Amino acid sequence: MRARQFWNIKNWHWVSSAICLVGMLLFSVTGITLNHPTVFEGDAEITQIEADVPSAIMAGLNAERPLSQAFRQWYQSTTGNPLPDAVNAQWSEFEMYVSLPRAGGDRWFSVDRELHTFYQETTDRGWIAYLNDLHKGRNTHFLWSLFIDVFALAAILFSVTGLLLLKKYAKGRKTTWPLVAAGLLIPVLLLIPNHSSANELKVELPRLAVSEYHPPYLAVWLMDSERKKVADVAIWYDTQLADKEGEKWLKDMRLWWRRSGRFLSMPVDGISGATRQPGSHRIDLKPLTQIISQRPPQSYTLYIEAARELGGREVLQFNFQWPLNKPLQHTEQGDNELGTVILTLEPLND
Repeated sequence: MRARQFWNIKNWHWVSSAICLVGMLLFSVTGITLNHPTVFEGDAEITQIEADVPSAIMAGLNAERPLSQAFRQWYQSTTGNPLPDAVNAQWSEFEMYVSLPRAGGDRWFSVDRELHTFYQETTDRGWIAYLNDLHKGRNTHFLWSLFIDVFALAAILFSVTGLLLLKKYAKGRKTTWPLVAAGLLIPVLLLIPNHSSANELKVELPRLAVSEYHPPYLAVWLMDSERKKVADVAIWYDTQLADKEGEKWLKDMRLWWRRSGRFLSMPVDGISGATRQPGSHRIDLKPLTQIISQRPPQSYTLYIEAARELGGREVLQFNFQWPLNKPLQHTEQGDNELGTVILTLEPLND
């Protein structure tokens, strides 16, 4: 009798439904918030800390060794936050850079090796962004990843047993299998026209309800796995101001300015351009893929930074490996100055 109950499809169906109930609700709600990011958007809180690092502590920082205990203690006393045991510090000739991403926000800091200056930026995007990151499994704990695996298995079991129950009780119900077929074909048909063009970056600048709107300055640039700049892709700023006054405000894109802008002589041929009005804009990445195709295989980070007069500042980033084995499409959602940003790349042709 117990063996018969064990193999009973109804038992497996309701047990699997109980297991994935909370997960199904969470993933359904966050599916809506991810699909309508402009409706369900929160206000990002950005906290910045700047300080001078004592020379004695700088002397203990070395690219060949883990972060010293003295630096960890100084960091905690300066920022109020402890550093994780495992920290992936990335070194370049000019700075040490540490990224500490988390669900619903971000934290990173850099230490200038020449000037001994420390700069940290912490972003909290709110609880909606936190739930959205849980949906994507982005920057979450190992236990959450384990939960997603268990939930996925339970959802598969729930779907398969539901299909078997349909087969068992479908007699006399003529609409059962047409509805099942529709559930399969409709998503496939809807995906067909959504194919994006290859090797491009689509940047959405949101329409903001503010009393005085100025189109944002925007910079797009690529860094390699050693945190060295590979190329500037696009720089949008006010090119119409007299006496190149628009270049004065390029420093507001602080991350790009420290990594690249301060070394450039503006305008840059083929890269500089005027600011854009709200809407969706396309940036061709074919010239960039030609550059990185001549370099050794490695990981890259594409940054998009926007800053607006009388407004805020926002940075998004895309990590990818090159060359690609299959087509890549990655979407990031901005909170304030940037809307939906979509990176589309295609593998090299053999």
